[in-house]
Amino acid sequence: MRISKEPEVRKREIADNAMRLFCEKGYEATSMKDIARAVHVVPGLCYNYFKSKYELYEYALTLYAEECISPIIEILQRDEESLNVYYQKIVDAFIRNDGKEKYHDFFHKDGNQLFHKQLEIKMNDKVQPYIKEFIVRLNRNGQLNVKDPESISKFIVYGQSPIINDDSLTAEEKADKVISVINLLLN
Repeated sequence: MRISKEPEVRKREIADNAMRLFCEKGYEATSMKDIARAVHVVPGLCYNYFKSKYELYEYALTLYAEECISPIIEILQRDEESLNVYYQKIVDAFIRNDGKEKYHDFFHKDGNQLFHKQLEIKMNDKVQPYIKEFIVRLNRNGQLNVKDPESISKFIVYGQSPIINDDSLTAEEKADKVISVINLLLN
């Protein structure tokens, strides 16, 4: 019996199963046939949504990056009374979600450093414009006086990655280190 699903629901189902298999078997060892079997569909249906395994991976990577950064973006777009309130809300969101993300096991699996770097780049590229706009908005409101929001936002976003990805630190330690560096840059 064939079960019809909305295209976005089906794409997501395929991506979720692919990422689970990539984590279990490895990206190279997983075929589109394996993914189709896990979704209980014929391989042609997977190819109907994705031209290749890599395109499927790119889709899952983009979804995951957006899910990881969406709580931060939501906070950055709010109007809060002080920079410290933003910091606290971002830290709380980070600590609440760190290590609990949907595809965390795949991207943090030993041997998947290249995949993790791709995720890091995708997330940083997506969040940087929001950080820049945040700085510009706080400049306009008189909360900051940053002369070059573009450069500072890039430095903040791309500079925090080694700290955020340091698994020897707790989420709290990561947050403390990143916030202290951001404070230095913004003040």
